[in-house]
Amino acid sequence: MEKEASTKFDLVIVGGGAAGILAAISAKKHYPDYSVCIIDRTFALGRKILVSGAGRCNITNINLTKASATSYYGASADFIASVFDQFGYEEIIKFFKGLGIETYVESKNTIGKVFPISEQAKSVTMLLEDELNRLGVRVFLNEETKAITKQGDTFTTTTNQQIISSKFVVLSTGGMTYPALGSDGSGYNLAKAFGHNIIEPVPAALPLTAKSPLCHDLQGVKMKVTVSAVIDDKPTRTRTDDLIFAQYGFSGSGILNISREVSLHFNREHKNSAYLIINFFPDQSVEQVKALMDTNWQKRPDQSIEKSLFGFMPIKVPTAILKTININPDIPVKNLSEKERDQIIETFTSFKVKLTGTRGWNEAEFTAGGVDTSEIKSRTLESTVCPGLYLCGEILNVDGDIGGYNLSWAWSSGYVAGKLS
Repeated sequence: MEKEASTKFDLVIVGGGAAGILAAISAKKHYPDYSVCIIDRTFALGRKILVSGAGRCNITNINLTKASATSYYGASADFIASVFDQFGYEEIIKFFKGLGIETYVESKNTIGKVFPISEQAKSVTMLLEDELNRLGVRVFLNEETKAITKQGDTFTTTTNQQIISSKFVVLSTGGMTYPALGSDGSGYNLAKAFGHNIIEPVPAALPLTAKSPLCHDLQGVKMKVTVSAVIDDKPTRTRTDDLIFAQYGFSGSGILNISREVSLHFNREHKNSAYLIINFFPDQSVEQVKALMDTNWQKRPDQSIEKSLFGFMPIKVPTAILKTININPDIPVKNLSEKERDQIIETFTSFKVKLTGTRGWNEAEFTAGGVDTSEIKSRTLESTVCPGLYLCGEILNVDGDIGGYNLSWAWSSGYVAGKLS
């Protein structure tokens, strides 16, 4: 179709997710007279916000400030801290309170997830859109950005609908997770066109694949375990959280939280020497489990070995694990040899499974990789390659733990980029 005549804005924001929305709001608050627009390739703003926190919107995490240095990856700790020093946990909560969104800290665990009391992500996106309207931000939906160029002090953004000139551009196009919701990695090409280096993106916080009889026998079973990833015979990360057995392998929040290094190993380094170590007695050592089971076995020597474990885990689990070491689940405890007892305890506290890979982008929560942050000013998020170009959110080589950290990065980096200084 024939393109419309060139439109002028002070600021063009490409990508209408969490980071892009905050960049627009921040820009209008710092420069009320600036004309600002958001261009998004999908039919609605903030579509990934709608699926965060299982549709409840895990806005942030109460541990954000003190944990930020250890909860983010890719960029340096100083780079991360520079952003959160300007717009951290307190500022995030205050911002949403200012929109009329009250929050609470989830109490069912100690992770520190913060949710809106509405329990609806839709309420968050609707009030963010209401703020954009109030501030006069123009929104172009179903519009794909084809190219961005700069001549002198003027950027030219070409879409499939129009050509827009501007003083500044913010790239907030996201990573590659949930491509059906708009994040297809197209923003990397826009950044590369200005000379930026892209750290190879791989999916992070995602299920892992394995060929194990446990996956077949326990498909659908969910339980709390302590799980560790071992890569090239070196332990990388350990978490105590939920694990879900699936026909293809393993899922659950415990798996998602240790999957990053595994994904790098398989998908970026193209290696295949990664294992899971599962302790079915979470946070307990071999010695503690041995003492616990010895006490139980002494009390009920005639009980089957299978039933002696029913009180500690879902009833399908003992049978499936005992089968892997060829021990009859019906054998009375008193008939077990000392060697068999030790073998049972060792197996239940350090069950080793060889991994075969990861699931794909459609099942990943986040992207590990993106624009190299060494080419971005940490205080302003302005490109050092192209003055006037700012980058924020998941397009940067920054990703965090699950539990509200990645959405926090989107809010905070968006706000900082929108300051344009």
